[in-house]
Amino acid sequence: MSTHAHKLHRFGRSPATRAPGAMSVRFAALGGAVYFGLILAFTSQFSGTPKATDSRQQVFTYLSAHQGRLQAAAVLMGFAMPAALLFLSGLYRALRQAEGGTARLAVAALGGGILAAAAGATGALILGTTATRITDLGPANARVWWTMYLMSIGATLLGLLLTIAVTAIISLQRRLFARWFALASVALALVSIAGAFTIGYATTATFDLSGVAIVLDSIWIFLVSLFLWRKPTLALPRT
Repeated sequence: MSTHAHKLHRFGRSPATRAPGAMSVRFAALGGAVYFGLILAFTSQFSGTPKATDSRQQVFTYLSAHQGRLQAAAVLMGFAMPAALLFLSGLYRALRQAEGGTARLAVAALGGGILAAAAGATGALILGTTATRITDLGPANARVWWTMYLMSIGATLLGLLLTIAVTAIISLQRRLFARWFALASVALALVSIAGAFTIGYATTATFDLSGVAIVLDSIWIFLVSLFLWRKPTLALPRT
């Protein structure tokens, strides 16, 4: 191959793209983007959802009237969890490399992500079961199952806050991501902590806060995915 042809072959390919393992990192980043898209589609299925403090008849009426949409929402959330784990593999690699190639706090971030994905899949299962068997449940049981689903959001936030907090700490110590993003991650971890209280307190305020926290956490995952896509060398061994 001539020098000219070799240059054409290499044209448009950045060093980050040519680095061994870069494609696997970008594949993980793509998982984060897919997760974000599925969560957006998931949230679009909800409008005027009842609170845990609403009457059993209000909850039963809403669930009965929106059975199909809730079943679709459960499927979207369920498929979002494998995408989240794929993203987590890339984030873990980046955190481990930032710690010098030996995972320390990175393991905690990995565990938090696994906990969040497990809680999310459980929430999807609860939501799907509630929507599918709503006529069998009746008003009283429907309200209990709906409350269980809402509280599962708190369990998801418990995992996410750990992943976000650890990423913020490592970023501040090792300059993995920009300082503004690390500081924003600290604030987001605090919001997630507050939202996680919904796992035990069925109040309108806690549920509203948990909903905001989940959306912000999803945006955070998308931004990290964007960083990894643009610079996959963050998660690759340094040469």
